[in-house]
Amino acid sequence: MKESIHIKNLGPIKDIFLDDIRPLTVFIGESGSGKSTLMKAIALFRWINKMQNIRSFLKHSNISKSPFRFRMDTYLKNCGFEKYISSNTKIIYETSFSTGHNYLLQLQGNKLIGTSASSSIIDQEELQFNKVSFISETRNIIPLWAERGAASAGAYLGFYFHEVFNDFDLASNVVKEIEFPYLHLKFIVRKTHFGKKYYVRGNDATEYEIDLKSSSSGTQNAVSVTTIAEYFANHFNFDSAINESVLKFLGQSGRLTEFKPIKNLGDISRKIFLHIEEPELSLYPDAQCQLIAKLISTCFLNGSNKVELMFATHSPYIINYLNLLVRAHDSKALIDDANLAYEDLAVFIIEDGVNRNLKSLNSRLVNTNNLSNSITDIYHRYSSLR
Repeated sequence: MKESIHIKNLGPIKDIFLDDIRPLTVFIGESGSGKSTLMKAIALFRWINKMQNIRSFLKHSNISKSPFRFRMDTYLKNCGFEKYISSNTKIIYETSFSTGHNYLLQLQGNKLIGTSASSSIIDQEELQFNKVSFISETRNIIPLWAERGAASAGAYLGFYFHEVFNDFDLASNVVKEIEFPYLHLKFIVRKTHFGKKYYVRGNDATEYEIDLKSSSSGTQNAVSVTTIAEYFANHFNFDSAINESVLKFLGQSGRLTEFKPIKNLGDISRKIFLHIEEPELSLYPDAQCQLIAKLISTCFLNGSNKVELMFATHSPYIINYLNLLVRAHDSKALIDDANLAYEDLAVFIIEDGVNRNLKSLNSRLVNTNNLSNSITDIYHRYSSLR
C-alpha cells in the first residue's frame, strides 16, 4: 500500500504534499513551522482510513449498517485544529495499491468527503486492520499522573495526553522491565496493592532505585517512548483489538447472526503506525541517537508486528545519525544494534508552510548541510569579534 497526503491552508501549513510516506518518515523544522500539525493531520486520516477498513469489512460480511459516524467537528477539536480551519482548507489523503485501486479521503473546509459513497468501500483483498498511536510531547506527565491524577474523577489534560497515557498504561501491563544502557539504568514495573508502580534502577555500583516520577525528564521521556514502542512491536494483540472493535458492536446490536465474514480476521493485513513528537526531549545528543537506534531496532528489526514510525524533531543530531544507520545497512552491519534501509526513509524540512525533501538525488544520504547553519553562524560571529 502507498500513502500520500496533500494539505493546503491548515494553520501554519500553506501547501504540503507528501507523495509517498515511507516506513520511517521524519520532519524537522523550527518551532511553529507546522511539523506537529502535519503529523496530527496524517494520524487523523490514518485513523479515519482504519475506520473505513472496518466499515468495508463489515459491508463485505453482510453488515450494511455502519457501526459509527465520522464526527469531524469532534476530531478537529481533538487535534486543536478548530481555529486553523477555513473555507479554503483542503486535505486529500490517498491510499493506492498495485492493483490500480485508489481510495481517497478529502476534507474541504470542515466537511469530510469520501466516507459514505459506495466507491469508498475498500476491496476485500486490500483490507487492512491498523492501529494508530500518537505519542505526544506531554508524555513526561505520565509518571505523576499515574500516581495522583488518574484517581481524580473528571480530570482532563487534553485528548493527546490521555491517548498516550492509555497506551503507556496498556504497555506497562505486559512490559515489566527494559534496560537502558545509554542511561545506565533499568525501568521496572511492579504491581502492588495500590496499583502499578514505576521505578528506575541504576546499573552502576550504587544500584540506586527511585520512583520514575523522581527521575530526570530525559529518563521519563525515553522510558515512555521505548515502553510504548516495545508494546506495539512485540506485545500488541491485534486479534483482541479487532474482536473488541468489530464483534463487540455486532453483539451489542444483536446482529451477530447476520455476520458472514468474508475471511478470517487473522488473514487480514495489519500495520501499526507510531507518531512521536520530539523524541529527543531532554536528552543529551548521544542519548538522542541511542533512543532512535532502539526505536528502529525494536520496530523494524526485532518486532513481531509490522510497525511504521513517524516523528517530528528539532534535532540535527538525529538526522545526521540516520545517515550513519543507512550506511550501516548498506555495509550489512549494525550500529548500536540497528540499521536502516535508505528506501524506507523519508526526511523533510518544514519551513514557510511548505515541505522540502532532504534526501539527496545523487547519493544515499540525507542532506544535512543547512541543519548546521546555526553552528556556522555562531562561529562566524565569534570570529568577527576582536
